[in-house]
Amino acid sequence: MASCAAKAPAPPAASATQTATAAQTAPSIAAPEPASASPRFLDAIPADLAPELAQQIGFLSDLCNVALHYETGGAHRTRVGCRTCPPFEGAAAISDGRIAVDGNDFYELELSISGHFTAPNADQRLAVFRGCEPHSENFGGTLIAERSGEKFRALRYLSGLHPQACQAYHLADGRDLAVCEFTGTHQSLSTDTLRVLDFTSNPPKEQTLLSFTNQDPCLTEPGTRSSEELIESFELNQNPAAKNNGLVIRTTRTARTLDEPYQRYCRENAAGSPGERPFSKPEVTTRQYRFNGEGFVPR
Repeated sequence: MASCAAKAPAPPAASATQTATAAQTAPSIAAPEPASASPRFLDAIPADLAPELAQQIGFLSDLCNVALHYETGGAHRTRVGCRTCPPFEGAAAISDGRIAVDGNDFYELELSISGHFTAPNADQRLAVFRGCEPHSENFGGTLIAERSGEKFRALRYLSGLHPQACQAYHLADGRDLAVCEFTGTHQSLSTDTLRVLDFTSNPPKEQTLLSFTNQDPCLTEPGTRSSEELIESFELNQNPAAKNNGLVIRTTRTARTLDEPYQRYCRENAAGSPGERPFSKPEVTTRQYRFNGEGFVPR
């Protein structure tokens, strides 16, 4: 059994259609949940750990003291992270070669994207963490890590830059842009935004492609009609021969009315017994963009 310090095989650079979803993450609006007070420690990567998670541990062991968290309820997920907050500075962040399991100090690695984000020849990762930031700073940030010799080193930390999903878009000069979705809730308003990030500048240059703001229908007056617009999915296609070469975004628009069934749902939800939200058929829209050398433009 390999030690924690030993590297799991590095994953290949992200393909044009690789999506780093948040399948193993908690919602970005939730604060880190508490774990047991006293962790147990492992000296090696568990043999039954999924290969993707083992690779993430190998990556993180270059940057921090590694931690695992096993969820016992819900989806029974296994989550990987660190025992200290990024950007992993000081003696406390130096890896001790062990893996802490189910401890209080746990900051999850939510996304990991391979690419060349600041220079064409740089072997880099965008690592999105749920960190020490408060709600006003989106509960986390993004670390750019770069391979130097046999190990990754922290290059730059962008506190508050906390996407829920990203894909790498490969440019002709060998660099990568990051196409990322950001969601958040502040008071009665929720947002869903798709941005393109260029990390050759600091802070990164941003292009906002779509941004929706929705009000919670439960906080409107009875009888109020509203609509909810969301980014359903996005996909990069970098085959020059394909007609849809570029970016395809699918969005939904769903009509909501605060009628009696919806008011009942709101009352139950406020009482801590959330039921099923009244169904409304969404209207699906497909939007296509192409890259013109400077940014994405509608087709």
